[in-house]
Amino acid sequence: MAGWTREPLEDFEAKTLRDQATSMGDEHELIIKTLLHTGMRADEFAHLRSGWLGQQQEEIRIQAVDTDTEQWSPKSEAGARVVPLRDPDVIRLLNKHFQKQRTIDISRTTVWRRVTEVASQTSIEKKVTPHVLRHTYGTQIAANGASAQFIKQTMGHTDLSTSQQYIEYSGRRIHREADQIWSR
Repeated sequence: MAGWTREPLEDFEAKTLRDQATSMGDEHELIIKTLLHTGMRADEFAHLRSGWLGQQQEEIRIQAVDTDTEQWSPKSEAGARVVPLRDPDVIRLLNKHFQKQRTIDISRTTVWRRVTEVASQTSIEKKVTPHVLRHTYGTQIAANGASAQFIKQTMGHTDLSTSQQYIEYSGRRIHREADQIWSR
């Protein structure tokens, strides 16, 4: 994809990664599943607070300024946003974590390290990073019919054309799959 340094995971690769993370413990599982099911950036996840969860726990509200430290803010103004949270595993893992402490309290580097640790224990040949998980989320929601505006709002893009790339990529992916099926 133009402008992307890494391709998103295929569905079977995302499942492989989720399964491996589950076998490696709560922290690995929390990181992998949350990033895959929310499209959050590594830095956003590292600053996640219990107060960011909506009352019904169906959303994460990424704040414009970290009110605890006022030293962190999202990548852009559009980064302050509401991210739908629908995966029961992610909700369970976040609740479990936030019962013990009210912050994620790990560095962005640790998020990267945990993602690469999980990926290294799988047969996935692609380089897997937190940003690849973000691309995977964007591609999956586009393939499931999300509009460019929805993608823009939930992923915190400043430019609609960035969001449109996910829709274009998922369309090309569908054509590749059809070609593979019919070439057998």
